[in-house]
Amino acid sequence: GNDIPNGSRHGLSDESEEWTRRKSRVVPHHARPLIPAVLNLLNSGLRWASLLYVDASVAEMMISGLELSLGAVAARAFRCRRIAPSRWVGVAMVAIGVMIVERANRGRHRGTDDDDDDDDEATDDRGDDAVRPHGGSASDATIGVVLIFLQSTLSVLQDIGEEIFMQAADFPATKMLGMEGSYGFCVGLVAYATIGRSDLWRGIEDVDSTLSTVRDNASVRRWVVGLPFLFLVTGIFNIKATEATSAMTRNVWKNMRTLLVWVVSLGIFYLGRDSDYGEAWHTPESAYILFGFTVMSE
Repeated sequence: GNDIPNGSRHGLSDESEEWTRRKSRVVPHHARPLIPAVLNLLNSGLRWASLLYVDASVAEMMISGLELSLGAVAARAFRCRRIAPSRWVGVAMVAIGVMIVERANRGRHRGTDDDDDDDDEATDDRGDDAVRPHGGSASDATIGVVLIFLQSTLSVLQDIGEEIFMQAADFPATKMLGMEGSYGFCVGLVAYATIGRSDLWRGIEDVDSTLSTVRDNASVRRWVVGLPFLFLVTGIFNIKATEATSAMTRNVWKNMRTLLVWVVSLGIFYLGRDSDYGEAWHTPESAYILFGFTVMSE
């Protein structure tokens, strides 16, 4: 018929599907979206935190590469999916590309450390103070990489959980998305209202100050309202892609998002009027990062 097939069966045997279906039924029906919802909440927080230390383009490259590599491992471990040797070779190439990107990014941060030690003020092509990578030091780059690795691990677990519940347990995609969002909102709201106001969290964010900014700034209110709708549209496409194919296949296509983020970031920096936004091109480190991304995309 015209129905979208219930996921890719590539590499799956009847035995592996039956094993996955039996394990998924252990979780109560309405509790199934709770697992990916909590994983999504955690990996989203780690993703936003990593952007404090690593440029968005570098973070996207490492995230997409790690999710693709870890996704193959998760598909083998949790779905018992047989993966062809040629695909494992591709996973190895992606891992090499991730390492190249990480090394180039670390070298860029280390160069910033050297500049600070020499107390030498450099200028960019536009005559402004040299724009440093996010974090500004090699130790901050390490923190960013750790956050990205943890985020990617949780994201892969979320993807494989959604795949299992939608395909093996026949959970409707839109219902999964709606319940997952509702669970995530409730858990996040409780955490923000309780932990967010504790002394432990106050060093990271002042909740009262954040709420005051939202009340007093109309543009921030528009952003707060509009961003969830953007997430909704993106989530619908993501969840439908996972339902129709697999979590591993979906992660392959995420590489296109990485390239778009980098192009937009460069455009914002060089075409905009404020060097605090966007991302500069750093020679030769950015060229090495581009090479690493090319290796990942082969």
